[in-house]
Amino acid sequence: MTVLPHDPVRERMLAQDLLDALWQEDLYGMREHCRLVAADDTPLAALAVDLGAAGTLLWLGRRLDGPRPLQLGAGDDRPPVVLQRDGSAMALGAAPALEALQSADWWPGRSGRLQALFALAEAQAAHTLAHEPAILDRLAAAPRALLSWEAVCCLRDRPFHPLARAKAWGDAAGPHAGFDAESGQPVWLHWIAVPLHRLRTGSAMEASAQPLARSLLQPDELDRLAARAEAAGAQRGYLWMPVHPWQWQQQAHAAASGQAPCIDLGSGIGAAYPTASLRSLVMHGRPELHVKLSLGVQALGARRTLPPRYLHNGALAQQCLAQLRARDPWLGQHLLLCDERDWWALRQHDSLIAEPGELACVLRRYPGDMAGGTWLLPMAACAALTASNDLPALRRLPCTDADEAWEAFRCIAALLLETGLRCFANGVMPELHGQNVVLVVGDEGPRGLLLRDHDTLRICPPLLAEAGVDVPAYAVDTSTPNTLMLHAPAQLLAYFQTLAIEVNLYAIAAAIAVAFDSDERTGWRILREEIARLLPAGTGNRTAEIARTALLDAPEWPFKQLLAPLLARDTASTGMPSALGSLRNPLRENGVPS
Repeated sequence: MTVLPHDPVRERMLAQDLLDALWQEDLYGMREHCRLVAADDTPLAALAVDLGAAGTLLWLGRRLDGPRPLQLGAGDDRPPVVLQRDGSAMALGAAPALEALQSADWWPGRSGRLQALFALAEAQAAHTLAHEPAILDRLAAAPRALLSWEAVCCLRDRPFHPLARAKAWGDAAGPHAGFDAESGQPVWLHWIAVPLHRLRTGSAMEASAQPLARSLLQPDELDRLAARAEAAGAQRGYLWMPVHPWQWQQQAHAAASGQAPCIDLGSGIGAAYPTASLRSLVMHGRPELHVKLSLGVQALGARRTLPPRYLHNGALAQQCLAQLRARDPWLGQHLLLCDERDWWALRQHDSLIAEPGELACVLRRYPGDMAGGTWLLPMAACAALTASNDLPALRRLPCTDADEAWEAFRCIAALLLETGLRCFANGVMPELHGQNVVLVVGDEGPRGLLLRDHDTLRICPPLLAEAGVDVPAYAVDTSTPNTLMLHAPAQLLAYFQTLAIEVNLYAIAAAIAVAFDSDERTGWRILREEIARLLPAGTGNRTAEIARTALLDAPEWPFKQLLAPLLARDTASTGMPSALGSLRNPLRENGVPS
């Protein structure tokens, strides 16, 4: 395994994510073994974790009054983690800190898989930080280009999760050069010819007319591909379909298991640039057109392939959201949708549910009718700090001090909260985390939201019926846990609390607090004020009262646990392993500063 050079920025970043996840998930009952050591006259503190015979692990930083206990390395030059044992003290990096934790008397046993995933995350963090200057240079050259901001998103990845950066590229020991957003390099598409009788599709376009190649390629590229298809005897009766080149390398040896009918048309035709999600690519010269390709890379315990039932459900979800836009004037004005109805996949089974989606793709079209002068900013970029603790997205909005940053946060939060609550009132909830939600920014700042990746739209049939909204006919695999169709309003609202607020908005508030030397509790106060404004008491509206009680008055909130479910899963599937725990309600009146 490659030994990475010491980097205090990387170590602090990884140690912070590790502490955040361990504390919030209370992994293996860790909180019972912790005590906060702090003086009344200073914000500096230490979280002491009793390891038993292995000593005491000290996390050093500034006290936080919220879901997280400390901001590591804040306000002084102390190392973020120190191990005390037998009268001595030793500064630790993030990986050795995890090793020390696994030696605690109360830890159930050392996990080689956990250590391996953390090493992958460490390697990816080093890769990203090494590319940060180039990422910021590309941003300066094209500050309104969505692709520039996709690379900025990589500086943060999934907030508060130490393993979010752990992308497992098969046998590769670390990041796969050239297939990521950080490098800024194009990926040259691979092409195969799929027999029409072996095709699944949700597209109304005639497959024999080669809609994928005609949509994605320039005329000269289309001619080159057509010549290859003619030479291979695949000019008629086939769909020419793009494949991620890494995915084809992995699949080529498996021809006997289902890919045999496909004809290999080779690579090098059609340049596309990876986004932060890896499997979604921006076509060269066509920023409004993305292609989403199956990619067997493992991230957060899930393989990034595209099972056709997901694509089928995504088209139905888009139709449902379009219906809400048509019936709700506010959503019609403030919510835009990517068009993801056109998809294709190799048919390997008779049942849609059984299809693995190892070779599949989706066209994602961004709206062409946005107001002039507007540009797109992924919400994930708003939480992306640089190595020097600058916040490029907030600077671009533009914010020059803490007051302006918190006002921008209020504007962003108001848009996201109202979108989520209006969706809840109609019995649906999109996944409102920072990768799926894109801000539509005008001259006066954020003015709307754009949603992408519709296949995770959760629905609550009783609430849909109550609101008079058609229930999407989702295809669901009943042999696995189903989180798409939820029958209790509280279950649906939990996805708003966990993804929209605890992950998306909280990450932005925490980043603002660091970048502008402010207090992240200001963010929680703003969120409470905006929710109270959107959900006034005493309206008599049942769903509004359910939401108000759960958000403002309940003593606890649900919390999305990722570490324990990830460690409990032996193999990767297409769904991210997770479970719901609980944490103290961060919006309770007595917990929010005035």
